Amino acid sequence: MSKISQPASSHPFKIAPSMRIGHVSLNVFNLERSLEFYHKILGFKVVTKSADKALLATSGEDSSSSYLVELLQVNANNNRDMPSSSTLRKRAGLYHFAILLPERKHLADMLLNLVDNRDKVHFDGFADHLVSESIYIRDPDFNGIELYRDRPASEWNWHGDKVEMATLALNTEDLVMEATDKGWEEMPPKTTIGHVHLHVRNISKAQSFYRDVLGLNMTATIPGAAFFAADKYHHHIATNTWLGTDILPAAPQSIGLNHFSILLLSKAEFERLGNQMSKYSQQTKLSEKSHFVCDADGIKIQVEYK
Repeated sequence: MSKISQPASSHPFKIAPSMRIGHVSLNVFNLERSLEFYHKILGFKVVTKSADKALLATSGEDSSSSYLVELLQVNANNNRDMPSSSTLRKRAGLYHFAILLPERKHLADMLLNLVDNRDKVHFDGFADHLVSESIYIRDPDFNGIELYRDRPASEWNWHGDKVEMATLALNTEDLVMEATDKGWEEMPPKTTIGHVHLHVRNISKAQSFYRDVLGLNMTATIPGAAFFAADKYHHHIATNTWLGTDILPAAPQSIGLNHFSILLLSKAEFERLGNQMSKYSQQTKLSEKSHFVCDADGIKIQVEYK
C-alpha cells in the first residue's frame, strides 16, 4: 500500500451522504460453531453455505447479494493461539461491529433472548450512549458485537459538527417493558450493520484516512478514540488506541476481522470515491462494482455499490 497523506485541497472531499456499512467479513475457527451462535442464538438467516463459508442475512432476505455477515473458515494450523477473554489480540483490527435493530422492541426481545441463552453468550456490558441504547457481547471467537437501537435523530444533541455521546448505565428494566409477547425469533427486516469500531495504532493517521481521504465527518472524540460518519449520523466508523500504540498491524488472514464494506448507492458515487482514493492508496479491483483498499493499519475495506 502506498503512503497515505492528507489532501491539500481547500475543498475537502466528502463521501456520499447515503453511504453506509454494507457487511462485515469474519475469519472464524470453526464454521459450524459460529453458525450455531449467529443463526440459532442471534437469529440470522443462512442464505449461502459451503464447507468453509457462510453468508448471513435478515429474515426478509433470500438473496446472497444482500448479506450482513460473512463467516470464513480459516486454517486452524495458522491460528494456534485462539483469542479469549484473557488473551486479547494485540493488533489492529476489530473492536466490535454493531448490529442496528429497527425498533426498541427488537432490542428488548434480543436482551431477553440473550439472557435465556446466557450459558452460550459472553456478555461485555450494557450502555446508554444518548444517541442509542446498546448491548455488548462476544461471539465464539471473541469478536466484539454491539446490538443497538438508535434514538430518533431529532433527540440527538449536536454542538456544531460534533454530536453528544456518552457511556451511561442502560435502564434494562425500562427496556424489557417493551418486549413483545412473541419474543425473539429471527433477525428482523431492516436490520443493518450500523457501524464498525476498530483498534488502530495512531488516531492522527486514522483521522487522515477516514476523514481526509475517505471523506467522512469526524463527529466526536474521546480520549484515545475518534468517531466518523457520512452526513449527520453519529458514527459509521470509530477508531481507538485502547490496545496501545505499539500493536501489530492488521492481519486479515487471522481469526477476527477479514474486512468490512462501505456501500454506495450509485455507480457515480462509487467512481467518485475510487478516483479520490486512488490518489492516496493502492486499490485492488474485484469487479466493476467493487474494490479493496487498506487503511493506515492494514485494515481491509471493500468499497462497493449496489
